[in-house]
Amino acid sequence: MRYITICAGILLALACSKDKPETRPSIKIKSVSADVIPNGGTLFVNLEFTDKEGDVNDTLYIIKKRLNKREVVTVRDSIARKVPDFPEKSRGTIELSLEYSNFLISAQSPPIVSPGPPIVYEPDTIRMTFYLKDKANHISDTVAIDRLIIIR
Repeated sequence: MRYITICAGILLALACSKDKPETRPSIKIKSVSADVIPNGGTLFVNLEFTDKEGDVNDTLYIIKKRLNKREVVTVRDSIARKVPDFPEKSRGTIELSLEYSNFLISAQSPPIVSPGPPIVYEPDTIRMTFYLKDKANHISDTVAIDRLIIIR
């Protein structure tokens, strides 16, 4: 009986501490504006974060992986964005506005799927992964948008 009481106490202590922020930042995707982005469009992503120290205002990393079957040379596969300074908070939202030509297109020279007129290029299908580094160099978990189609 004493053994059961000790185990129950340990489980209760672990369960109660689960909702407290950790030293290592944690992020999750709150919203994504679309999964198909038109030529020249913008993708809006909201990420929720938690961090015990509230010092997440360092760097957000974005990794793009082109998923198309045709392998081509890609551009800007890794992007680092400075997280703006804001009051130290252990929880909050990071709002991203990712413009077409700066952040979304992947293929340097996308394959032509229809010689036209008009010429139609193969869309980029990408997986976009995010992670965060705080001021103390702690790295967050990673979250991803598994399939974005970028019309070319």
